[in-house]
Amino acid sequence: VSPVQTPVALSADPLLDAIDFSPKHSGAQDIMGSARAVGFQIHNRYLITQDEAGMVIIDQHALHERILFEQIKSKVLSKSLDRQRMLVPATVQLTSAEAAMALDSKEMLAEIGFEVESFGGDTIVLNAYPSILSNRAPEEMLRQVLEALMSGGKKVNAQDVLDELMNMMACKAAIKAGDRLSDPEITALLEQRHLYHDTHHCPHGRPTALFFSREQLDKMFKRI
Repeated sequence: VSPVQTPVALSADPLLDAIDFSPKHSGAQDIMGSARAVGFQIHNRYLITQDEAGMVIIDQHALHERILFEQIKSKVLSKSLDRQRMLVPATVQLTSAEAAMALDSKEMLAEIGFEVESFGGDTIVLNAYPSILSNRAPEEMLRQVLEALMSGGKKVNAQDVLDELMNMMACKAAIKAGDRLSDPEITALLEQRHLYHDTHHCPHGRPTALFFSREQLDKMFKRI
């Protein structure tokens, strides 16, 4: 299927700690007959699996992005989003507009895990950031969040802005096209797609999967 490579250790990646990659069912059969996975990976970007009606081709990044978005949203709503406190708070030099936005949006930033306070002038202190982004530079992620906030303007609904920030976080944290997955990781990711709302589309509206019914496949192979 895919060439032999060193698998990406998703469960060891702090970006992916928010998702449970432990297989929840034993004995799942993939279309190649293996009991270790419910599907397999091609080109290190697509997952091939089946259901009772046909074959499914899944975009691994789009599916993981949707799963992470649903997990982040649930934790934000319950005010339980995990955050990493800085051992030494970081001072971040911003533009005047960015600094003003950071301080004006302190409560919204706190909802998605960024805790900031004024240090004076255009400098702010970053005390904590969302754990799901722990392998990325916190200061750079804060700037990207502020850029998204500023592009929204003053008349945008606060919930819409919050949704966009959660979309961005999920996209940054999701596995990427090109990441090699192990069989247990494939199994866990595919099983997660049945546990969340609208996993047929990523948060930006792109489809996560293409479906081919048995009848369609039979017609393409001129069996009927």
